[in-house]
Amino acid sequence: MPLYEYHCADCGQDFTLLQSVNTDKSKTTCEHCGSGNVQPHISSCVGKVQGAPRAGVKPVTPDDYPNKDIFKLPKPRHISEIF
Repeated sequence: MPLYEYHCADCGQDFTLLQSVNTDKSKTTCEHCGSGNVQPHISSCVGKVQGAPRAGVKPVTPDDYPNKDIFKLPKPRHISEIF
């Protein structure tokens, strides 16, 4: 089951829940105040890739991106600074 991050608009708290993919997210309530006024955050995910890399494939570098200025942006200190 994946972890979902939420922000409560009423009490301002961020919290994380382990929920099934099939769970109705609209019924999620804040674990701090019980409010249903919560918004999901975009979370990072982790995956495991097995096997050797394909022959002739080079690693991705900043030069491979069309907009290189994106790498000059300050990194957010907290997930709430992304929104």
